Amino acid sequence: MAARRAVWLAVLGAVAPATAETQVDGSGTTNPSKFFWQIMETMQARAKEEIRLTYRAVGSSNGQREFSSGSEALAEAGDYSGSVNDFGAGDIPMSQTRFDGMTSSGREMLHVPFCLGAIGVFHNIPAAEVGNDGLRLSPSVLAKIFAGTITTWDHADIAADNENLNVPASRKITVCHRSDGSSSTTGFTGYLESKASSDWDLGSGSTVDWNEGDNFQANEGSPGVTDCIHDHAYSIGYLDAGHGHNRDFQEVMLQNEEGTWLTSLDAIEYADENGENGVAAAAAAQTNTPGADESWADINLYARGGVMTWPIVLISYIFEKDMSAMDGQKVQLLIAFVDMVLSDEGQALLPDYSFNAVPAVWSQKWFLETTGTRAMISLPAVSGTTYTMEGEETDKWTGMGESVISSKRNSYSLWKLGEIDIAMTKMEARVAALETTLNDFGIVALHGSGTTNPKNWFAKAMKLLETRARAPLHLTYRAVGSSTGQAEFVGTSDNGYQSYNHFGAGDIPMTQTNYDQLMVTAGNEMVHLPFALGAIGIFHNVPASVRGNTDIKLTACLLAKIFDGDITTWDDAEIKALNSDLKPPAGQKIMVGHRTLGSSSTGGLTGYLKKSCLPSWPRGEGSTIDWPDAASGHDNFVPVQGSQGMQTHIDGTEYSIGYLDAGHGIDLNFAEIALENADGFTRTSKESLAADPNGVAKAGSQGVLEGNFPADASADWSSANILNMNGETTWPISLVSYLYVKKDQQSTNPKTAAALKAFIDFILEDPDGLLEEFGFTSPDSELKALASTGAGTIVWPAGMEEFIFEESTEAYEGMGINVISAKRTSYDEYERGVLEDSLAELQAEVASGTSSTAAAATEDGNSESDSDPAPLALSVLALVISLFSGIPGCLALKKGRAGSDSRSSPPLAPDVVGSPTNNHE
Repeated sequence: MAARRAVWLAVLGAVAPATAETQVDGSGTTNPSKFFWQIMETMQARAKEEIRLTYRAVGSSNGQREFSSGSEALAEAGDYSGSVNDFGAGDIPMSQTRFDGMTSSGREMLHVPFCLGAIGVFHNIPAAEVGNDGLRLSPSVLAKIFAGTITTWDHADIAADNENLNVPASRKITVCHRSDGSSSTTGFTGYLESKASSDWDLGSGSTVDWNEGDNFQANEGSPGVTDCIHDHAYSIGYLDAGHGHNRDFQEVMLQNEEGTWLTSLDAIEYADENGENGVAAAAAAQTNTPGADESWADINLYARGGVMTWPIVLISYIFEKDMSAMDGQKVQLLIAFVDMVLSDEGQALLPDYSFNAVPAVWSQKWFLETTGTRAMISLPAVSGTTYTMEGEETDKWTGMGESVISSKRNSYSLWKLGEIDIAMTKMEARVAALETTLNDFGIVALHGSGTTNPKNWFAKAMKLLETRARAPLHLTYRAVGSSTGQAEFVGTSDNGYQSYNHFGAGDIPMTQTNYDQLMVTAGNEMVHLPFALGAIGIFHNVPASVRGNTDIKLTACLLAKIFDGDITTWDDAEIKALNSDLKPPAGQKIMVGHRTLGSSSTGGLTGYLKKSCLPSWPRGEGSTIDWPDAASGHDNFVPVQGSQGMQTHIDGTEYSIGYLDAGHGIDLNFAEIALENADGFTRTSKESLAADPNGVAKAGSQGVLEGNFPADASADWSSANILNMNGETTWPISLVSYLYVKKDQQSTNPKTAAALKAFIDFILEDPDGLLEEFGFTSPDSELKALASTGAGTIVWPAGMEEFIFEESTEAYEGMGINVISAKRTSYDEYERGVLEDSLAELQAEVASGTSSTAAAATEDGNSESDSDPAPLALSVLALVISLFSGIPGCLALKKGRAGSDSRSSPPLAPDVVGSPTNNHE
């Protein structure tokens, strides 16, 4: 069977007429390459006979070289008698040298202008530092920047036109420029030479001798300049406008001849009464153009008149030549290609690639019967069959001709791409409609991550905001620790340092490394918003009987020796010297718990030890350090993960010690180490918090007094702390909790930005008293003022409608979509309130009953009493379970109260109430 098929194929091959493939090859400018490829692919799909068109995107200068001469060596020798492409293309006219060389070699060449493009100047200064008025640079200032005369963004010449520009002092300008021959370099330098010759001495052209200072970055191709601007904070560079707009770069405003400050995007999106934009206006101002066979070397569209005319516009050309020596059919295909480019269909495709069509009077010059550019081409003696176009109207029989390029033909690939394009257009419209809907009524998401300490506070705050808002809010907070919260806020180099969260939170300031990654590498300013103060306590599990029911006292140096592994047993002489009642078993090991993941509590403890007793603490400070371990001979060190791991270690390991957020340890009734503060007073964190003044609040106000906090919320806060502050009541390991927020929120979804602002306001102002409810200490007025001022510097998106808070009834206004109203609640919040009130009442009754029993026992000399508190205790337990499980607790409350009237009660099941496994205070 296979042999028979081979015979038939051979026969068919012998009798079938051989059709030679006609091929045209071009090279040149990269900017319109995608446009060319679409035209070529379309023609190939529509042709009946075999045709092939290729285009090599190598840049305007290389396109000129390959069109004007056959090799580098021939070009250097001044030989312009041949070429390696069938046509060239450039966004600049053929240089006078090359044009003259070709002409003198007897080769006529033609300029065929086919599109217009804008060169824009783009920058990477944080938008918050630029302000809402944009960045304005005059030709003189641009020239000085790109010549290396102006090197910093705070230069007086820049400030003169930008009063709202607020950049760090002496912030260097990174200048991104092309290294290879480029039409964008020609356009940009030509503009500077024409408008600022006294400040620009580098000349103009596709290549110039750029400054080689360390703030100048040479890049190959438009993609290289694009990456340079993106990757370098405080950079500036010039690009084909489409490249910059596609990356959503911020654009420099230039002043045109009419005095209008505008960007290329402003010019492109503008339309006059004839529907022409500010790029087309530059070409319209060119009233006289050379003949196609003349030199265009002096033609440019820089600084043309018009209210919205863009001042740096380039003309893109196809370069044609004497075709008398070319294959006739190739000539016809090349002419058909230019026909397609300049046709209404071809010109209509240009805006898809961020280009403008040329004025109709220019494109029509190609088609004129006897005087047009087409008619000026020298054809070969055997010119081949002319390609004709079959448009939307069917030409019966004629349309099936060999050299007809018919719109009735297509390829599957182009058809499928067209279908995908249609589907994408519809999808974009649906997404836009959906975004509009979401903006008005849909779910507004806000996500944060960071320190575990305020997680319950944040959870309740978010629940209240969701409940009270008319707009459906979806607020989440992921408790992962301060270091992870910082890492997720900063992002990574792989994602361009984009935040994984809308805000971060930590009980330590942003580390200098993370801060520098944001500010220097990514150009993203952030603000520290201090919202609460907290304490890290040192807790232990030494039985009360062993320590004589007294606190264990330790100095900072003793604590350092324990956590460094220098002191390993509770009966160490230095510990016993401070604690005469402590009588542990001989050689009893101190089981030291420490966090493994990045933790603010680790940062607080190690920072305190370094600050208070450096000679005994060689391990430095930070959220993670190298701890002693079994490999180093310290089998008494136990690594734990998270606060929960530390709680489990302290609670379940006799003779253990560890560090924990004081509120957690106190709530769990753990025994605590009493530490000596900077003024020599020894107390536990619980005693310090209960003192007057509050020892943590005192540490915060002392930190402000000593100037430990920067006045600018967007500055580097990495060294700010309130560790071991002076004061009689101060707790030595006190921390400040911060919200981390990007200063520039202009690109954030406006509704999400509004939710972020509402959350910040709710946390900082704390109208519901959640700070105290969850055991935190309020910052003093000066620290609060720093937070408020910092929040006020955040730049929100244009058009953002803020959420407002309704506390007392505001008729009509209170029903606004952007109102978070205290008049709204949910049933579970109501029920929890009822249960909490009932729990408080029951606790009071239990306390009262217990007191009565104790009094009766004292009076009667026995423990008999008419009041048995056990049923009330059971009622309290049931209510607590109900409260935390969300199950209505009314039945439990009734049963508990009924039981309290009984003379006896059933025994408490051991699996309902657990007894402590060890002794805690």
